[in-house]
Amino acid sequence: MTFDGHETQRVACRLGIVYLPRQVCHNKELGAHTMPGNKVLPPHNGTIITRSLQEWACLLPLDLPFASVERLLKWQAQSEELVCASEVRKLVRAQREIIRQAETDEVKCLLAQPNLEGLKAQLVPAEETRRPAAWPEEMTAAVEMALDNEETQPPEGVRACDWERVLTARREEHKTLTELRRLGPEVQAGQIIAATDDVQVRCPERGKRLSLRTARITTPEGTRYLSGCGETVLNQLYLLLLLCGGLHNWVLLLGDGASWIRTFFTERLASFPHAELILDWYHLLKKCYGLSSMFCYGRKAKAALMGQLIFCLWRGQVKEAVAHLETYRSTCRNQDKLNELINYLSAREPYIVNYKERRAKRLYIGSGHAEKACDLIVARRQKHKGMHWSEETADGLAALKTLVLNKAWDLYWQERKVLPLAIAA
Repeated sequence: MTFDGHETQRVACRLGIVYLPRQVCHNKELGAHTMPGNKVLPPHNGTIITRSLQEWACLLPLDLPFASVERLLKWQAQSEELVCASEVRKLVRAQREIIRQAETDEVKCLLAQPNLEGLKAQLVPAEETRRPAAWPEEMTAAVEMALDNEETQPPEGVRACDWERVLTARREEHKTLTELRRLGPEVQAGQIIAATDDVQVRCPERGKRLSLRTARITTPEGTRYLSGCGETVLNQLYLLLLLCGGLHNWVLLLGDGASWIRTFFTERLASFPHAELILDWYHLLKKCYGLSSMFCYGRKAKAALMGQLIFCLWRGQVKEAVAHLETYRSTCRNQDKLNELINYLSAREPYIVNYKERRAKRLYIGSGHAEKACDLIVARRQKHKGMHWSEETADGLAALKTLVLNKAWDLYWQERKVLPLAIAA
């Protein structure tokens, strides 16, 4: 090996473009030139991008368009040749491959184990929740008077369902007015709340959409967000439920009634002795309103039908709701849509509960956790007008955003580790 001159190496960093001289050596036995140290350098196409610049290039796109990220990075480094928007996309996709591969490998390893004894779920420590007030502060005097008189009708400005919950809590516990204002469902000891959903984003091909799945697990100890495509998310969700003690704790799965959620519940959680799936009230109501608009004649007819339908479903009376729909068949304008709604309710009857009773007892009836996860991980960045995405870029942004929500960003960029599902108990 003999020295045979120098060659410059282009390096992009937060300070701009730097050209570093490197030795070139000639191998007489192979008859070829080589540059010492190539094996320790990351793969590149002529330009090495430092880790700090990669981190900035992956953090900014979580909230900004790629073109804006390109402009900001160039402005910060005062260099017009730093990185382009397409290079930023490539960096996001590259991190996606690393993160998803690590997640897949861990899932395979955990599923291959005969049991998960000695392991527990890696969660983000729980923080005090923020709840909106049930009524404005200035109404406290009126509420106190109504409570003292044991009035069943709520004061003006308080919803009937909220008032029912207040009365139930007042009978069961001696809560102050401040506590009654902020009633809401809470995760109890020995309980696991899991919520999952999918969100669709537009693809470049006309009429095609990409589905990204998200999930969130909440226990008294903490929370954990999940995201991805296909079965990996469901495998992660299943393993997390096991690691959180799903075989002996109460597991509540909240969802919008999609077939893949019901299949996951029946196939994967069948071995859980205390597992329950509840159809989210908001999605149930939305489905009924959407389909009734297609077979009712006018707004008055729809309002009359929905009044009876909501009364039954709010109390979990699916058979009564279906029977009421059957009586409407003679006056409906679209039999197919009526049948669709009847089939929808019948197929999900086991998961339609007494929402009225659960709300009064401050139990969960909605998949707000899943909706919030979809909003934070995907919708806020990828659901704007005119946007379309490839699977690699969309899932890459989701993977990076999940790192942020799980407070694992520094772990990944400083130690090159993906937050594990399981840690030693």
